Amino acid sequence: MIFSEDNTSFSLIANPLISLENIKSGLWLALVGVNETPPHISLISDGKYYSLSTRKVDCGSPLTKFLNAVERKRIPSLFVRIESQPQIHNLDSHYENLQPLNNTENTCLSPIKAFFAENFSSEFSEVKFVFELLALAEKKDLLKECVSLFSDNTNSKIITLPKYTMLQIKNRIQEISPKLTSIK
Repeated sequence: MIFSEDNTSFSLIANPLISLENIKSGLWLALVGVNETPPHISLISDGKYYSLSTRKVDCGSPLTKFLNAVERKRIPSLFVRIESQPQIHNLDSHYENLQPLNNTENTCLSPIKAFFAENFSSEFSEVKFVFELLALAEKKDLLKECVSLFSDNTNSKIITLPKYTMLQIKNRIQEISPKLTSIK
C-alpha cells in the first residue's frame, strides 16, 4: 500500500528518487510543488511531459525541460508510478485542444482524470481532487511505487499533504495566473 488518507490529509510512502532516469520510462503521476496547497498535478509517459497550467499546455513535451526546471528551482515533488497497460490510449488527445487555465471549470487534474477514465475505469471521471484519484487508483491496484525529489522526508518515507477544496484550487489558479497587462 502506497497511499493512505484521513479526513484532513493524505499520505504517500515515498523513497528518495535516486536518478532522474528512473522516471523517464513508464507512466507517472507527478505532484509538483508539494510544499504548496494544492500542488500542481501532471503526467509523465515514456519520457514525455503532459501538463495543464495557467501559463501553457504541455502536450508530450520533452521531459528533460521540465526536470531541469524542477532541479534548478529545487521544487519538492512526488512521482507515483502507475501500472501501465499495453493498450494505453494516446495521452496527446487529452491535452492537444486545451487552453491554459484561467476562468474555466478545468483544473490541472481535468485531462488526467479523463485519461484515467478512458484507460482504467469510468469511475475516475467522478474524482475532483488528486487524493480522490490516488485513493481510487490504490483500490484498483494501479499504484506501483512513489519516489520523492527535494522533499523533507529524510527521517521517514511517509509524506503527508493536506487535503484541499475546490475554492483553494481556484484561488491558487487566480494567484499564479499571468497578469494581463492593459494596452493603452
